[in-house]
Amino acid sequence: MSDERQLTCCICDEPLRPPHNILGQRAYCDHHFALVNKPHAGFWRAGLVQIAFTGLLSALVAFLAGALGPLEGAALLAAGVVMAIVPSAIWLVFFYRQDRLEPEPKHRVAAVFFLALLLTDVLGRRILDDWFHVRLWASGSSATSLAASILIAGVTWQLIAYAAVRMAVYNTPEFDERMDGIVYGTVAGLGVATLLNLRYVLDNGGVALGPGVINVVTTALAQASFGGLMGYFMAEAKFTHRPVWWVPLGFALAAALNGLFSWLIGEVSAAGLSVEYWRSLALGLAVALAAFFALVALMRRSIEVTLRQTGRPS
Repeated sequence: MSDERQLTCCICDEPLRPPHNILGQRAYCDHHFALVNKPHAGFWRAGLVQIAFTGLLSALVAFLAGALGPLEGAALLAAGVVMAIVPSAIWLVFFYRQDRLEPEPKHRVAAVFFLALLLTDVLGRRILDDWFHVRLWASGSSATSLAASILIAGVTWQLIAYAAVRMAVYNTPEFDERMDGIVYGTVAGLGVATLLNLRYVLDNGGVALGPGVINVVTTALAQASFGGLMGYFMAEAKFTHRPVWWVPLGFALAAALNGLFSWLIGEVSAAGLSVEYWRSLALGLAVALAAFFALVALMRRSIEVTLRQTGRPS
């Protein structure tokens, strides 16, 4: 009797026969091996469209702000709430229209989004405002502000995005391909951004359209980008053999970039938001595009390495 253990697919437990599809010391059936390494054109198109549409939205709102003059009262509040929701809605709607052949389950996407949104409201704002009282001391100096942005704000927002993905979808059958990490990480980031934007509008009783849309757009693009980056590390850890420090490394990188981005936006805004607030938008778009194309490059390289190791054409 052979002592060789029967290999099964690490996702569906189907018994496998040689030749085996091995990825990072994990075995896959043909179906799930193809899924794990599948490109996800719908996601990339949705990401580019979100970046382009939010830029156009900013230009439109700025034009309307000049044409209509300042809004007041309920009209100002309503306009702010709409601005807070639109960036996330654009990405989610367009992604589903592009991903009709094999869409992510809507209930999983909704669960990740709303869990991130809820955790941001219930836990995130308490950490910053009630536990650490960041607003009272973080503006003392540039060094103090940068440290608070990275070690408290950046870590908090990324921890919430990580928890939403981990709790809502990571260990479910729907999380069955590499791209799922980026997709659900991005959705979690959008959940964080939506709540931050809503609180920004509501806490100020509405916001001036020009500066307001800049804040909303940059927050949405940044949180989505950093959530997707963290999700990439989570998916690689699940579907390939990575060292124990791999996910903490991805989390630390995303949190550091998140905090650094928030600090830079504050510095740019403080230097002239009321006069040249387009600088904040340009910075937000540049960071979002850089993170977006970095994810594209990482995914392509990861898939090419896998196919090369298994002797399959790339």
